[in-house]
Amino acid sequence: MSLLSLSKEDLEMLDGSHGKAAQQAMRIIVRMAHIQQATELVDISHVHIGGSIYTGKGSLNVIEELVSNGAQVRVPTTVNSISIDRSQRGVWNSGNEFDTNAGRLATALEAMGANPIFSCTPYVFPKTPQFGQNVLWAESNAIVYANSVIGARTNRHGDFMDVCAALTGRVPKSGLHLSENRRGTLLVHVPDVAGADPSFYTVLGYLIGKHAAADIPVIEGIRQKPSLEELKSLCATLATSGAVGMFHMVDVTPEAPTLEAALGNVEPQRRFDVTKDQLRQVWNELSSASSTTLSMVAMGSPHATLGDLAELRALVSGKKKHPRVEFLITTSRFVRDRAQELGIVKDLEEFGVRISTDTCLCMFNSSRVPSDATGIMTNSGKFAHYGPGLISRGIYFGAAKDCVDSAIAGKPVISEPGWLRS
Repeated sequence: MSLLSLSKEDLEMLDGSHGKAAQQAMRIIVRMAHIQQATELVDISHVHIGGSIYTGKGSLNVIEELVSNGAQVRVPTTVNSISIDRSQRGVWNSGNEFDTNAGRLATALEAMGANPIFSCTPYVFPKTPQFGQNVLWAESNAIVYANSVIGARTNRHGDFMDVCAALTGRVPKSGLHLSENRRGTLLVHVPDVAGADPSFYTVLGYLIGKHAAADIPVIEGIRQKPSLEELKSLCATLATSGAVGMFHMVDVTPEAPTLEAALGNVEPQRRFDVTKDQLRQVWNELSSASSTTLSMVAMGSPHATLGDLAELRALVSGKKKHPRVEFLITTSRFVRDRAQELGIVKDLEEFGVRISTDTCLCMFNSSRVPSDATGIMTNSGKFAHYGPGLISRGIYFGAAKDCVDSAIAGKPVISEPGWLRS
């Protein structure tokens, strides 16, 4: 067991001077510090709680017990997507036990003082963490984004560690909180492509994640700085197909102004040269469906950004979806409200889009999808990966334009992207 140095306030929380909930949380933090062989705890500036998904009464009971013991967050804390859309009664909230308990879990987190943004993209909200700050962010894509794009510092943790960190403001100083553990170890060379879009970064992330294992990838060869939406797509699939918690992109991410800086001025442990044939293979394998008709298009995992909705608006302008096809997008209320102010929501609804907030596609299960739904399509690599297991049927994957074209035709219409042909 490591020799752990605790501050006066840490010890006060442990002896119950700050209340029973803080004491329970600090005991878990200290236990985890010993497991991780940390010698000290570190202050954090922000928490994003990922344990907001209702997975059974155990997950609810723990949080409600903490609330009954006086739990209150000590640092700014936001809440990830939840299992229901609380803004739409009768659409997602059937009144059954699952929905009721999922709502109770969200309410309990609010009672602790957490900000109910109910989103898996906390980095699009105001007051995000700053470069170099220690945080505890849960939700796999947000973890990768925080470490890589923002340059904040967080590890990948299991559920309830996020809540314990929020109640104590402390985490073990280990893993990616330590500078020596943040250097890249896997050098990834990407071929030059023309017309890269979010689908390219989705496929690239999925491919690298499968090869990265526990390594930190350093990506070189990207000629044009990716947009927020493209980086979101990359972060999501890096953390879906692999256990990646951080990457560097040379001359793009803040800790990689040069290749040498990203690698910590040492040789990489491994090298991986991406080929277009490998990218094409991933593009094809992300589609697991075989239906010749289409019942649903589902987008927004991770949550759609304002840029995503603006891109979709341009694609659907003056068009109408097939009456048989449901077109669903999940996003946060924050993004939806901004899109509404700009008239984007109205234009999307005229095409036939339904926007759902609070929840996310990865909270789907078979009961959330019509039993007669055959073909389902997405532009989300994350949902293409998890969806078949969640909803017990195959899913088609394509770019945003493919999703729109398919929704209009009422059948899968997928074209090999230009970046594969260039």
